Amino acid sequence: MKLLAIQIALFFSISLIIYLLLKSAVFSVENYSKSLSRTTESSLRKLFIFADTRKLGVAYGFGLILLPLMLWLSGAGLVVVIAALVFTLVAPHKAIAHLADRRKSRIKTALPDALSQISGAMRAGSTFSTAIESYAREAEGALGQEFSLLLREQRMGTPLDEALENLAERIQSEEIDLFASAAMIANEVGGNLAEILFGLSETLRRKIEMEGKIDSLTAQGRLQGRVVSALPFLILLPLIYFEPEATYPIFTSLLGWCFLLVIITMDLIGSVLIKKIVSIDI
Repeated sequence: MKLLAIQIALFFSISLIIYLLLKSAVFSVENYSKSLSRTTESSLRKLFIFADTRKLGVAYGFGLILLPLMLWLSGAGLVVVIAALVFTLVAPHKAIAHLADRRKSRIKTALPDALSQISGAMRAGSTFSTAIESYAREAEGALGQEFSLLLREQRMGTPLDEALENLAERIQSEEIDLFASAAMIANEVGGNLAEILFGLSETLRRKIEMEGKIDSLTAQGRLQGRVVSALPFLILLPLIYFEPEATYPIFTSLLGWCFLLVIITMDLIGSVLIKKIVSIDI
């Protein structure tokens, strides 16, 4: 009788512990999913991409589970399954970062011409806000969208300085920071803003030309870095196909995993060093 009571108490204790753990796990997953949804929605809104983040989150969750599971059921190795899982985890963040970088590059390229046009409109008698509105009405692309948002913030009662700060915070670009700083300083202490913007447009145009020349000169170094980084894995793939018995111990033994860890670590170090060498900041 005493043994039965102990077994029942043990059963209920274990059940309670499992229930609490599951409840805590569900609560943590819900919080993480809400936080991820808010972060993703904020990042997409900055890119002027308006999508239902809940549907995207559900699709991402299914992809995160189904892709490694399908690879595992199809007979793929553990390394392939882990690589697919890592790729699924990293891909959305990399895609958003790529879209943000591309948008920032387009804004940076369009800014000198925009400043020249705004400066010309101000010389013709327009105010700063009117000149920006004229450009935003005619222009297409990322910079026109950002200027339109700046004007909408002003119409809602936001001071010009704060609207310019919001613009700089959204884009996170050195060129936009220069533009916002010049406009805010001219707004506070006065000065010929049209001449300042024209001079800034010429400076940014020369800066972009110099960066283009540097990119051309360092293109070979960047390509060599990518080739050298991918070379160990490009050599390993045909070896796995032609000599599977000789290469499988790399993935199935402790010594092989140690070799892989050393190879990946040294490859990453080499990639970072090459990137530092060919990256020249102006």
